[in-house]
Amino acid sequence: MKIAMVMTAGESAAMGHWLATASLADAELERWIIDGEAEVAQQLLEALVARWRQTPVDMLIFPAGTLGDELATRLAWRLQGGSVCQVLAVNTPEGRVTKPHWGNALIATLKVAARPLCLSLARQPGVHTSIDLPVEMTTRHIAPAALPDWLISVESVEPTGAHPLLEAKHVLVVGQGGEGVDADHIAALAHGLGAEAGYSRARVMNGGYDAERLIGISGHLLAPDVCIVAGASGAAALMAGVRDSRFIVAVNRDASAPVFTQADVGIVDDWPAVLEALTACADT
Repeated sequence: MKIAMVMTAGESAAMGHWLATASLADAELERWIIDGEAEVAQQLLEALVARWRQTPVDMLIFPAGTLGDELATRLAWRLQGGSVCQVLAVNTPEGRVTKPHWGNALIATLKVAARPLCLSLARQPGVHTSIDLPVEMTTRHIAPAALPDWLISVESVEPTGAHPLLEAKHVLVVGQGGEGVDADHIAALAHGLGAEAGYSRARVMNGGYDAERLIGISGHLLAPDVCIVAGASGAAALMAGVRDSRFIVAVNRDASAPVFTQADVGIVDDWPAVLEALTACADT
């Protein structure tokens, strides 16, 4: 099977990390590099169709994100193939792909036979190490076309720097439990532990908390060295944001909370008192 990994030069490390964990058997891999920036998907579709007709492949893999989803869907239609968006893994010998389903509560396995198969990857947690793609991969270049005539104007939004949570090696994630503890207190506890603070959706929706620090399927996906999950039951949508942590500590006064089944260490107690004790230890 021939597979093309379509990306910009800046996405090489993320794609390399996914490839290192993928199981593509004896697939023949190519790297299709998009040269320059495209404002809209239309600028890339004709070039991708032309490239595929010159050097056809069985599968095209696009990076995570809205552009990858759009390209995978629209290119599959143009090539009369198939598409699956937000894929976690690919099993080429069996022709199966897996992807999250029902808000990440389930993992679906799909049998796909259409060719070419156009896939976009699921959003993955940030990693602290980068993995380059194999140097022996055949590299082909895709040049975006000019903006289409129907496009009147484009407004560019300057990207901001990475959020501190994405780079943190120690994270404190606080759920809805312990309502009497406010954002300032949580920030002080996190600071005392040398960690960045994040919140469950339930706590953010109650107001008074930074929505940019939302953790879970609709927020940040993290992979810190240590993650403390405090006052959270362990709902799938939240735990999707921290499941790739190297070490998880759960603190909850409910001994039957599902979060304990996903933690390396569990502490049954009121989490504010436990964290106050931990910060006291850290200060000594």
